[in-house]
Amino acid sequence: MDVGTLVSRAARWHSGKTAIVCSGKERTFAQIDENANRVANALAGLGLAKGDRVALYADNSVEYFEVLFGLFKGGLISVGVNSMLSAVEGVHIINHSGARVVITSPRIAEGLSSRIPEMPAVEGWVCVGEPPEGMRGYGEFVRGGKPSPPGVRVNEGDLAQLFYTGGTTGAPKGVMVTHDIVMNALRNIQAEFVPIRQSDVVLSPGSLAHASGYYSMVTFIMGGKLLIPVGFDPAEALGTIERERVTVIPGYPVTLIRLIDHPGLGKYDLGSLRLLTYGASPMPADKLREALGVFGMKLAQGYGQAEAMMTITCLTPEDHAHALAENPGRLTSCGRPYMTQEVRVVDEGDREVTRGGKGEVITRGKVCTAGYWNNPQATAETVRDGWVHTGDVGWMDEEGYLYLVDRKKDVIISGGENIYAREVEDVLNGHPAVAEAAVVGVPDEEWGESVKAFVALKPGMRATGEEIIQFCKERLSSYKKPKSVDFLGELPRTAASKISKKDLRDPYWAGRARKI
Repeated sequence: MDVGTLVSRAARWHSGKTAIVCSGKERTFAQIDENANRVANALAGLGLAKGDRVALYADNSVEYFEVLFGLFKGGLISVGVNSMLSAVEGVHIINHSGARVVITSPRIAEGLSSRIPEMPAVEGWVCVGEPPEGMRGYGEFVRGGKPSPPGVRVNEGDLAQLFYTGGTTGAPKGVMVTHDIVMNALRNIQAEFVPIRQSDVVLSPGSLAHASGYYSMVTFIMGGKLLIPVGFDPAEALGTIERERVTVIPGYPVTLIRLIDHPGLGKYDLGSLRLLTYGASPMPADKLREALGVFGMKLAQGYGQAEAMMTITCLTPEDHAHALAENPGRLTSCGRPYMTQEVRVVDEGDREVTRGGKGEVITRGKVCTAGYWNNPQATAETVRDGWVHTGDVGWMDEEGYLYLVDRKKDVIISGGENIYAREVEDVLNGHPAVAEAAVVGVPDEEWGESVKAFVALKPGMRATGEEIIQFCKERLSSYKKPKSVDFLGELPRTAASKISKKDLRDPYWAGRARKI
């Protein structure tokens, strides 16, 4: 079975029901399915055939799903480009993937128009909205395709997506994702993380080119109603929850933090909510406890990455409740492996360490990629003997719960001692004035590297660098405390809503041959 088959099934079962709402537009399940067929057939009319790549570099919209599902149905490979990426990054991904057609939206098209000559392999441009000169409008394009199914035989082992990594430490790499991987990731999400009911109303912030796209696909396939906001404003989100009786919010730590920090939180009726999820970056322990106090035992955490299609481990609402009642330390865990996955923690020789020992997290199973598109060197470094090497440092307790410590490349080595940034950040985030913090290693002539902290304060709060350093000194070994602290209005983020340590670190390492 392929993903397009599930899309058609949902359309048959929930034909006239509203499926997706975004920017004032609504589509029923039947309309999404028909337009997906039209997209597939219109692309075939341009001469595209099974296995060709189409870049979907667009802002969130109802049309986004029509295109994505149309690519699945037509046996074409979706190249999802996060709409938050720069034009330079977008051009790199389009060229690297060999995309023959690019489907975009007006805001992004404006930045791409002058760069079209840099993408000579692209044969066609389609814009969702008012098209600039040289691009076709989406409406005209879709009307040119037949509404009947495209009739392309799609197999489970066929490539469905090139899922490009965030590129925070270098040029993005295209993770090869088959229809079978997509199907298993959707099963994992539905079975263990975000179980969607037909009665659910799901508010899904975040780019559809990232994990939010998968949670949204599950919502469609299972017959729920999907609300896609343009950006994320906590006041608007709270109003939507109350007005639309939202039941599920798949989000990020920053989503929950902005909701619970909103001064008008208590004015809204949030009683319809039954599940809120977070992932992609760590959740400060104090903020997690605060969120549990606000929302109750309705939180779930997911851990994954593109190379293991977002579903490596999860911490369920029941896990949160048990941790809060009996084992508070477990709130810092990212959970236990999904049913499709094996997870190990290994040393530098890929030997499994004892429980409680730190090492690299590796995984194998039904959602793991075979490698990167046209990048055998990166594939050989990441996928070894069937195991995806995540690049994350962690440890596992006796009951199989995984705890992440840091990214391997984010380990700070100062005077020969390993300092895990996550440990320092956990202390910083416990300071009463700190809203969010990040730690990186910066050059130090004496120690090789020293710890530098970047801090965003809570509204109306004040603190000095000396106070922050002293706070850490009282709670950490002295060599782990930050040597300096910079205060920022907000921390920079990647297109995947993670704190961009690359942006924080790079200015300090510019011009140096080594950056560790």
